[in-house]
Amino acid sequence: MSAFMESIRAFFGRLTARGGGDAAARLAEFEAGGEPVFDAAMLTGGAWSEGKLKAGRYRLVWWVPGKQGVLDFSRRDGVVESLGGVDGGNGWTIDPNMVVLHYRRGAEVVQLAVPPTELELVSRILPLPQRR
Repeated sequence: MSAFMESIRAFFGRLTARGGGDAAARLAEFEAGGEPVFDAAMLTGGAWSEGKLKAGRYRLVWWVPGKQGVLDFSRRDGVVESLGGVDGGNGWTIDPNMVVLHYRRGAEVVQLAVPPTELELVSRILPLPQRR
């Protein structure tokens, strides 16, 4: 089991190490109309999946490269109700350097993990509650 845990830690370590560059440059790209793309993870089916998150003007789009399907996050469709850890006893799977957004769309809550360096960019699209 420890080898599995180590591979999970290494995976999330890679996610946090591969930033999108300087945060100010990423925000400038966004403000200029660019659509920055950065690494993220989402809890699906009880397991974390590595994917990409594209910051559009009014929405975030999450997908897994090489697989079909995308998931949109927008303030029109839902709200980030909290930031923090993972529900359901899976807290050990998240690297402590990632921030988990609990996004509510109706009765559904989606957990999306993003690098803390991208929180300001995410907050331009989705209002974020105060961090605990």
